Parts: sequence; structure tokens; C-alpha cells
Amino acid sequence: MFSALRRRMHVSPATAIATLALVFAMTGGAYAAGKYLITSTKQISPKVLKALKGKAGPAGAAGAQGPAGPAGKEGPVGKEGPAGKGERGEKGEKGETGATGQTGYTSTLPSGKTERGTWSFGPTTAAATQQVSISFGIPLAAPLNEEHVFLVTAEQEKEHKVPVACGGTRNEPQATKGNLCVYGAAEHHGTQLNPYFLNPELEEVNPIGAGVGGAVMYFENAPEGSIGRGTWVVTAL
Repeated sequence: MFSALRRRMHVSPATAIATLALVFAMTGGAYAAGKYLITSTKQISPKVLKALKGKAGPAGAAGAQGPAGPAGKEGPVGKEGPAGKGERGEKGEKGETGATGQTGYTSTLPSGKTERGTWSFGPTTAAATQQVSISFGIPLAAPLNEEHVFLVTAEQEKEHKVPVACGGTRNEPQATKGNLCVYGAAEHHGTQLNPYFLNPELEEVNPIGAGVGGAVMYFENAPEGSIGRGTWVVTAL
């Protein structure tokens, strides 16, 4: 058989033997592969693994930045820090002395200034002379004579016959400079009682007018049941 094949293909004996050896090698390797299947790198020699391992490739390009994550929870409030302490500043220069202020109502009522009050008496329990005191809180600089003391009755207010020196009402008493105006009425069962205004600071008998500290309203022989009330105002000259 081999002789015939050799004659047809002109193959030498050495070539034929090599070919047969190759065939057996291939079939034998397949047989060995079926018998010894490699399932782990431990079955391979470390030297062989080192030779088979390739070099690491270059690093890849950086990827795009991802979106920001959600905000975290707010932390607890920290403790209050200690109070600061600054250095004391330099003392400033002394300021200028201010202007002297106006003197207040200390000794006498200043010119053009006004003070006011009320008066009343009764009802009387018997016929008698009634004396009603009008006291100035701040004394006048000088007493007032009878030409500067006025009585303003309710009838005068109704008939608009108030003295020019007064010009006010019982509720809103007024007096021009240097005058005392007494508003109101004293009466007995509808009958008007007219007083004298006396200066109690003089020793004369019935000195008409007003002193620097006030006046006395003098109702002579006021009948039983008499009554009176009103207001007063004085303006310094």
C-alpha cells in the first residue's frame, strides 16, 4: 500500500514517516485534551502565566462629572461664643457750657404769666357774714387796688357784659396783665350776693383790692341758706 502511494506521489521514506508521526501527534493531542481539561490557573505553571500576562494598557479619559447629591440635614446650632471685650476709648474733650436757662417761678409771678384757682362757700346755716379766701400759689410782685379786681357774674356772661379786663368764662377764666378776675356767683334763693374784695395784708379798715398773696371775698350779712362757688384767675403786670 505504502509502496504504491510512494510511487504515485514520489514521496521518500523519510517524508512518509514524518507525515505519519504528525497524524499520530494530532490525534494523540486531541485525546490528551479530552483527558486533561484546564479549569484553573493553578494547573498552569507560574512561569507560563507570567509569560502569558500582558502589560497594563494606558488609563482611559476621565468621565463627565455626575449631578450633585441632595443637601444634607441642617446641623444643630452651635454654642454662643464668649462676649468680646474691647479696649476702653480715650476720654473726650470737655464740652462748652450751655446758655443760662430762664428762671422758673421761684419768688414772684413773672410779668404776663397767669395762675388760677377755685372758690366756694355754703350753704350757710345761719345769717352771717361770709369770708372766702383766694390764695395765689405764687405771689405777685405788687398788690392790686380796687380798679384791678373784678367780679364776673353768670348774668354778665349770658348778656355778654364781661369786663374788658377779663373776657373769659367761668370754665375758661381769663385776665389781662395786672388784673384779678373772679367768676361765679353767690346767691340766696336766687338773689345775687355781691362781695367786697379785701386786701388782707393791710391793716386798714376794709382795704379794697388784693394783696401780693391773694384776696378775701367778703359777703356782708349773707342770709341763712346762702351758697356760692366759682373760679378766679390773675395775670401779673
